[in-house]
Amino acid sequence: MTESEAIDTAKKRLGKRSIVLVGLMGCGKSSIGKRLAARLGLPFIDADEEIERAAAKTINEIFADHGEAHFRDGERKVISRLLSNGPQVLATGGGAYMHPETRQRIRENGVSIWLRADLPVLMRRVMKRDTRPLLREGNPEATMRKLIEARYPIYAEADMTVDSRDEPHDLAVNEIVNRLATSSAVPTGPVQPPSPSRSVRIELGDRAYDVLIANGLLSDTGALIKSRLGAVKCGIVTDENVARHHLATLEESLKSEGLFAGSIVMTPGEGTKSFRDLATLSERLLELGLERGDLVVPLGGGVIGDLAGFAAGILRRGIRFVQIPTSLLAQVDSSVGGKTGINTPQGKNLIGVFHQPSLVIADTSVLTTLPPRQMRAGYAEVAKYGLLGDAKFFAWLENNWQGVFGNNGPALTKAIETSVAAKAAIVARDETETGDRALLNLGHTFGHAFEAWTGYSDKLLHGEGIAIGMCLAFRLSEELGLCPAGNADRVTAHFKAIGLPTRIADIPQTGADADELWRLMGQDKKVRGGKLAFILVRSIGDAFVSRDVPPETVKAFLKREIAR
Repeated sequence: MTESEAIDTAKKRLGKRSIVLVGLMGCGKSSIGKRLAARLGLPFIDADEEIERAAAKTINEIFADHGEAHFRDGERKVISRLLSNGPQVLATGGGAYMHPETRQRIRENGVSIWLRADLPVLMRRVMKRDTRPLLREGNPEATMRKLIEARYPIYAEADMTVDSRDEPHDLAVNEIVNRLATSSAVPTGPVQPPSPSRSVRIELGDRAYDVLIANGLLSDTGALIKSRLGAVKCGIVTDENVARHHLATLEESLKSEGLFAGSIVMTPGEGTKSFRDLATLSERLLELGLERGDLVVPLGGGVIGDLAGFAAGILRRGIRFVQIPTSLLAQVDSSVGGKTGINTPQGKNLIGVFHQPSLVIADTSVLTTLPPRQMRAGYAEVAKYGLLGDAKFFAWLENNWQGVFGNNGPALTKAIETSVAAKAAIVARDETETGDRALLNLGHTFGHAFEAWTGYSDKLLHGEGIAIGMCLAFRLSEELGLCPAGNADRVTAHFKAIGLPTRIADIPQTGADADELWRLMGQDKKVRGGKLAFILVRSIGDAFVSRDVPPETVKAFLKREIAR
């Protein structure tokens, strides 16, 4: 077998699996890994570098500031996330493979290779550097002997063992490539789709569906759809920004299961939620040959989800769709509950239908590519669920919000799951917003007016408008004597800590006018008999619907807020 044939065969046998290099410090994981990745045309990832990037600290600083246990916990989470990005060559830290959960994730998603080296070889290599935290105290050689005794029996569980000697690293690379191409010990089966770490059921009778929440689900979408909804054709709808990061992964997943019908890439931004783009999208979906039993698959944030969901609701008088939300806002709010629609000059989401998805796949790892401003805007909708009905959740957010914005960890998953579960309970009681579901619009009556005032532009993102709107709802509730003093300040302080706007003056547009904002608020979907509904609060976690606020009271309040 020639070298090029061995490379081609090795890559085919790997499929979607990653090559995971394990072994003690000094065994050559980085240097061999880089050469191996170049030989196979795969990306090379150093797990320690990813950990340092996520923590904004060096490994030594993490050990010094937080201890080894904290480092190992973060290491496990980072490697789990990285394993969802294969195929790649992944170099792990010396202690990573010792964790049973990490070994299991590697078995499911990779081929493990132990780079075994003798003690003299290891010592010659590691003593050239003083950056190894486990060797900085005591007798380094004695420490290394103890590590060998403890870890070599576990490393031996790897799929392949390759000796790392004092010889050119290309020799080890050659051996690895040849054995990947020929060895029966190398796992070649399909990567096992991860079980969602969380699953929330939306109970709507025979139209019930699940929201799956986990790290790395995007690459398993094809298998998830096929197992739940059958061998259907899937038309992807996304935008240019999302396509750059995630479209290829989704397309490959659908193609691997024979489900891919085509992709449609739209212009990003609220301006796309229009009659013009709805017509264009509907025609292009028909051109893909989608039939009544097939699926529209929106891959994107709230704009794409609302637009493509609306198109699915009217295409052939209604076909199924699967939401794959890629923004925090979409994962916790707009992808769940079946609201779809477009904007008009008169207001936001005034044209649309209630059309429930058949499945929602929320891959938390895609949020790592989200711009910080978008992440903050999505957080406003997370906080909303605490503010309208769960005071304990809001208190938890006050103490844990930095973890929600952290490296795709358990705090983020909990925030998403709690938000989705809260919305699921309300939607199950009031699917078409004739009662309790209106509570989900806390801050939205004000916020939608601000969005219309700014022309649905990048001057104000949806979540930013809602953040300001919720602050105003609490301040108005306090002025009306409905809510104890201090609640509004607490909400405002939290949003300021996040980096969200809290006042009308924070909107980068001049000329705010109370009468104009009142007119825009009058286009709200919750208007009944000419009366505007407000979601007001008795306290944090206790919201209610009111239609008894006089217009002159609101206008006077808006004038004071504009001047704030």
